[in-house]
Amino acid sequence: MRPAPDSRRIWLVRHAKAEAGGADLPDRERDLTQRGRRQCRELGSWLQPRVGQEKLLVQVSPARRTRETARLALAGLTIGPDMLRLEPRIWEASASDLLALIRSESGALMLIGHNPGLEQAQYALTGVLQAFPTAAAFELELGPRGADLVARFQPASERM
Repeated sequence: MRPAPDSRRIWLVRHAKAEAGGADLPDRERDLTQRGRRQCRELGSWLQPRVGQEKLLVQVSPARRTRETARLALAGLTIGPDMLRLEPRIWEASASDLLALIRSESGALMLIGHNPGLEQAQYALTGVLQAFPTAAAFELELGPRGADLVARFQPASERM
């Protein structure tokens, strides 16, 4: 499904399940768990038909778990190296930081980052607060009058 002519697609993606942090492991260096890698495969299968051949800019937090989520979940998509960027502003971003990033770009955009910023940004865009568990994704159609939820993904391991 293509967006209306005066709108664009935005995907908000939370990183997959990561190992617990600790005093000897900086938060930015946490790896994905086995469960997180399985979540990425599910997420990738969901994204494949939704993104298709759309020209898409992907901005990823520099944290190890988001980089690994991007690598695994996007493996089946055709995204040129110039369209996949590490974006330091996503790390510890507030909703307003993420909204500013979204406004600064044109065309289809995917942000891969963290809570609570992603959950709050989704709420600010749609007006509907929804849980945003690990490896979840929201596909939004952003137009002149706001955003509409097109689709939502939640991995099987996070469903109740």
